[in-house]
Amino acid sequence: MSRLCLAFADGQGIAFDVNEDDGEGGKDALGVWFRMMREAVGRALKPTTDAGVVRFGRLTEASKWGTAKALHDRLLELHPIRVDAGFEGNPGVEGGAWRPSDRGDDGLVHLRFAAGTEDLPLHVHEFSDRLLVVTSGIGLFHYLPHAGNSRELRSIVVDAGDAVLFTRGVVHTFTAPLGDLTLLSHHAPFFEFDDARQFAISERSRDFRFAWLPGRLVSTAQDTETALVTAPP
Repeated sequence: MSRLCLAFADGQGIAFDVNEDDGEGGKDALGVWFRMMREAVGRALKPTTDAGVVRFGRLTEASKWGTAKALHDRLLELHPIRVDAGFEGNPGVEGGAWRPSDRGDDGLVHLRFAAGTEDLPLHVHEFSDRLLVVTSGIGLFHYLPHAGNSRELRSIVVDAGDAVLFTRGVVHTFTAPLGDLTLLSHHAPFFEFDDARQFAISERSRDFRFAWLPGRLVSTAQDTETALVTAPP
């Protein structure tokens, strides 16, 4: 038996695993990943209201593949996709998408932020929810709590195995100041990259300036929120 397990430490004890011993379709890594992401997003959405939700977690087990990176590499090997630079308008970010074999409306996106990518502006997905798992590298996830009305931009260090789930409407971005950052991103639902509903630059993007503090880059998404970015007076 092989297992994927994704746990969220958000006070509600959301944790589950997906077994892949239920038939030939269930043995495919891509199919298992879609099932796991759908369940995680579904559980997160059940108790929500109109307010945006941001939750952090960890891929705690990927037993067949060993690590999140090995799983990501295996997906690219077994299910080749077209990967293009310029994702969301930034030349430092590449992306490509897998669609589910059951013709669901969601998608799984390969993302790689090149080392030094720090200029992807704050943006928002108004029409879909996202669940991302870092598969290699280290970077920062920046977001605005309280439906984007806060003057404090929160920043979280993320590295391999960390997960970030956020619902539509959450203003956010990623930066990769130290090295390449690679992620698997579940889009529910999925829109083609050139679709106007895919993303929009936030009006708040000019309110903040990024100020990476190397001495503070020491914690992970699981336990620490560090204000690395400040709003001008």
